[in-house]
Amino acid sequence: MPTTSKPTKRTTPKGPAAPDFDALLPALAPRRRPNIRRRLRIERGVYTVAAAGIGLAPVLDAQWPAHATVAAAALATGGWLYHKAKDADGLGKLLRAAQRAVPVLSGAALYAALFAATATASAGWPWWQVAGPAAWAALMAWTAPITRARTLAAAADGEEDQGADPNQTQAPRVPATYPELLAQLWEESGIAPGTRLADVQQIRGDRPDFDAVIVAPRGRAVPKLEPVALAAVFDVPEGTVTTAPVHGSGPGRVRLVARPTLSAADSGADPMQTLWAAVTRPGGPTAGVQLLRWRSETDRLVLQVAAPAGQEIRLNHTGLCSSLDISDPTRVVIETDGVRQGVISIYKTNPLMNVREATAGDLTMDDHGRIAIGVRHDGKPCRVRLWDPDLGALRGITAGATGAGKSVLQLLLLVGERRSGIVSWVADLQGGKSLPEAEGRVDWFAKGEDATMALLRTAHTVMAYRERESADRADFEIGEPWPLINITLDEINRLLTHHDEELKTEAAALIADIQKTGRKVGIGIRLAVQSLHLKDLGGEEAIRQQGKTGTVVLMRTLSSSTQAMGLDGIAPPGFQMANIPARIQPEGQMDALFNGDDETAGVSSAGMAYVFSDGRAEYMRTFYAQKTSGRYTTLAALFDTGEPAPGLTEGEAAAAGDLYTYRNLTNKPVTNTTPAPSTPPLPEPAPARIELEKTTVPDDVLAHLADGPKSVKDLRQALPDVSRGSITNALTALREHGRVEPVSRGVWQLTT
Repeated sequence: MPTTSKPTKRTTPKGPAAPDFDALLPALAPRRRPNIRRRLRIERGVYTVAAAGIGLAPVLDAQWPAHATVAAAALATGGWLYHKAKDADGLGKLLRAAQRAVPVLSGAALYAALFAATATASAGWPWWQVAGPAAWAALMAWTAPITRARTLAAAADGEEDQGADPNQTQAPRVPATYPELLAQLWEESGIAPGTRLADVQQIRGDRPDFDAVIVAPRGRAVPKLEPVALAAVFDVPEGTVTTAPVHGSGPGRVRLVARPTLSAADSGADPMQTLWAAVTRPGGPTAGVQLLRWRSETDRLVLQVAAPAGQEIRLNHTGLCSSLDISDPTRVVIETDGVRQGVISIYKTNPLMNVREATAGDLTMDDHGRIAIGVRHDGKPCRVRLWDPDLGALRGITAGATGAGKSVLQLLLLVGERRSGIVSWVADLQGGKSLPEAEGRVDWFAKGEDATMALLRTAHTVMAYRERESADRADFEIGEPWPLINITLDEINRLLTHHDEELKTEAAALIADIQKTGRKVGIGIRLAVQSLHLKDLGGEEAIRQQGKTGTVVLMRTLSSSTQAMGLDGIAPPGFQMANIPARIQPEGQMDALFNGDDETAGVSSAGMAYVFSDGRAEYMRTFYAQKTSGRYTTLAALFDTGEPAPGLTEGEAAAAGDLYTYRNLTNKPVTNTTPAPSTPPLPEPAPARIELEKTTVPDDVLAHLADGPKSVKDLRQALPDVSRGSITNALTALREHGRVEPVSRGVWQLTT
């Protein structure tokens, strides 16, 4: 596989500096700061040690050093309290000073009392010598007067005298500390009535930056707060105050981060929260989306995010790349649960640049009917089902332009079927040029239009036979009594858009009927096309919708509408598929153009795809396959199991008739060729025509538009039993066929 070319030095002029997420790849832990709990622990520890000294010192032989220490501490504290009381300009400050002096003065008094009692006591250890200090330490630890004095409100400063006029306006309380000031600003702003600002931590004493927690009353959630309103509360620049969830808490507590002057490194804040705050600016691609948690790997950042409660998650892939200054969109992968949460993976380089080759173990079906066809962006194997033990045979669609990697994907699936005992019928509408490795290695390899029609007619005959023979059974089980048959139709758009209207109609009818009925009798069908556009499928909406109920693989396409037409009904809500370029440019395509690099520089994206299965979307790349002389020789070798390719049972072969008996006579098998019989094959029977099931929605829409233009709302009212999505799809299909045209936004009319 081609390797990544060496990056060249960036010379492109850049705009305003964007957050440097690469610097965050080594995990950074925010610094811990002192808080009230730590001060409480220290103060209570001091009381425990002091209590031991108060209890022991009076009974020691050398008592006078202890007496002198206690006396000096008491005198110094008394003098400090006297000066504080003399200089205090309010009752609040006097109370705080007295509260801080209580431990020393009360401890000294207890010491003097114990010394006097011990001097007059009889021999032995008096009980009060232990009980007194213990009681003092417990009381001091419980009240913690020194620590709590720091946050004591100066409420007494505003108390009115007993004789004052009760109608006189009371002077407002003056905040004593910066946290008190912030809490008062929050309360007076009325930005979130009923909430309060708690756990305020100023980052540095000389800066206004701080962290806090917004607390709502019990049973209520903190309302959604706009960054511009938050900045107005504290009179700081817009965008410097953000909110984030409190990990482990519910919506009643929200973290508030204010960084008007400090960077993440200076403040010790969580660097990813700071980066996310810049990305989620008002009007940005992730506005309102909250960062729940994140982790760092060697070459990857993983972010778990969530939309606000009551909102559906929506993440703009292109806008997110722009905010992160990432020119290669394949470095950012977005996955959502379809409701509120999502996971964003940010890579240093495209994670799928180098993928290993497949092994026999990868391509052997497990108990869940799955094989591994490639590697996900996060390094895990990408598994798809060859069949579903609960649902039976499957259908699916693969869409991709020439060179996108469809052939390798189909060959991986066919090898998996061969190694898992599944009967593979393959139709190559390019005359065998698309999947030459499969010829002679599968049960039936049909080349061209006529052979493909013979295969489809036979498949329909076998399906009818199985329906008759299993009328008393509801489910299909592999080998009881028939094997699973999977039909692969490569480049089927050539047949569905054929100029022969009769041939095209019959092919569409056969495919649609097998899609609809084959699941119950063990016949699956996969389509490989250039795009999911209706015109590439011959306008057959039923075929496209049936195929999308199975596994859908979207590779690089040339149709700008494939994404919109291919994702409806299969992608999780909020999912946005990033464009897969033909080549991955290490420095980004714009840098290559600016620097004058060769347009063919970079690494091919062949095999990169989005796999939609079981309600999930996976960004992956198929296993690497070596191509020699125009053939994937390594994949061809994996077909060899030492056994013939699985085929039909005798009863099915008899029901299928000569079309099955002489199926490979013109295909020139590579191995184990059977000599042609002396008599030519019988003419192909012409089975009864199968009419493609028609939907009445387009006809109803045309009928209601016959008397003039109508809006989608009018059509919904006229067709109350039809869903809005079906009406929209019908209008799209009719427009592609030139039957209707838009008059204005949401208003349609018959084509004039």
